[in-house]
Amino acid sequence: MTPALAVHPLGLVIAAVFAVSMSSLLWWMMHPPEPVGQAVAHALYSVGAVRRILVPVEGRPHNNRAVELACRLGQDQKAEIVLGSVIEVPMALPLGTTLPAEEERANAHLAEAADLVRLHDLVPISVLERDRQAGRGMVRIARDSDVDLAVVGLDPHRVAAGGIIGRTIESLLRQAGIEVIIDFSPEV
Repeated sequence: MTPALAVHPLGLVIAAVFAVSMSSLLWWMMHPPEPVGQAVAHALYSVGAVRRILVPVEGRPHNNRAVELACRLGQDQKAEIVLGSVIEVPMALPLGTTLPAEEERANAHLAEAADLVRLHDLVPISVLERDRQAGRGMVRIARDSDVDLAVVGLDPHRVAAGGIIGRTIESLLRQAGIEVIIDFSPEV
């Protein structure tokens, strides 16, 4: 005579868990995620790799909008936001000439932009540069600060008047060797 087969309730539970987990594993293996194209993967990686973002600051509404956009772009990776301002020193004056009114105005604009960056719990880095040309000074800030990306606001009044991008934006596009995002909002 063969002994009677006894079924223990714990054994049934273990067998059910094993069967469900194996069938879930097989279903997952048979339904792989959609492949992502190489261009999409590169774009996702490159945006995620941004650690420092440069924003030129002049104290105008379109600049504040660019600061906001830079903060949102750098939010996930906790990027540092480099706020750059350039005091253009006239050719008739030595480069080291003190220009207290311009310096005070530039520092006030940088402080305002830094407050906006802090609202997003990001680290602002304010840089005040002196140069003969704002574009060249901004390119120097980009290189010295080792930024990955620049976000610049385009003046809607300039565009409405038939102008195009300014010399500073053009210098960043041509000479900085970094990705540049131009924000244009006609409602500013």
